[in-house]
Amino acid sequence: MLGKTHMAVGVAASMLLFQPNTLPELIFGAGAAAIGSVISDIDCGSSESSRRADKIIFAAETIVIGIAAVEAHWHIGLYQKLMSNSSVSRIILACAAFLSICAYGKKTPHRSFMHSFLAGGLLSSSVAVFLPMLVPYFGAAFLSHLALDLLNHKGEQLFYPHRKRFSLGICTASGLINKVFLLCGSVVSAEVILKLLTGMVIAAHR
Repeated sequence: MLGKTHMAVGVAASMLLFQPNTLPELIFGAGAAAIGSVISDIDCGSSESSRRADKIIFAAETIVIGIAAVEAHWHIGLYQKLMSNSSVSRIILACAAFLSICAYGKKTPHRSFMHSFLAGGLLSSSVAVFLPMLVPYFGAAFLSHLALDLLNHKGEQLFYPHRKRFSLGICTASGLINKVFLLCGSVVSAEVILKLLTGMVIAAHR
């Protein structure tokens, strides 16, 4: 599946499953899900996938900068939420660990290490050090990526370093099924986030 499809489905899945009830959790959760949903495709084995990896890195940076900009402009408590559940040293350690895992994964063949439960566990552990609240959102989105890619013809090394690849071989990465998932994921994401925001506004005015 294409990156935008993974992101739409990953965010939709995490929002449906965990229903954040505060604005900071909604923003952090959606950001973690967006990154978790596409980070697997940072692995590269060709010039094309290398360009895809660069796009994913850019998307992740954009999400982080966007969250920081929202907090700087509206002061909605994101910084307080982060620092009350973490510390500067933990944040630095978590970011270093996360980036180290991605640096290793970027050099591995496509759909090998970065498409495995091992990578998901290591990355989720890094997220837990950063901010434990984000683990369910990140983890659900990461698993949604693996589930969608199972539909493709090229298999995934889910139990890396074991070499066996798993695939249902139902569709191609950019065919009709990809478009259906993109549409459904986008609609559900927008609907759930709007519903959650509406509920927060109503609760705030009671």
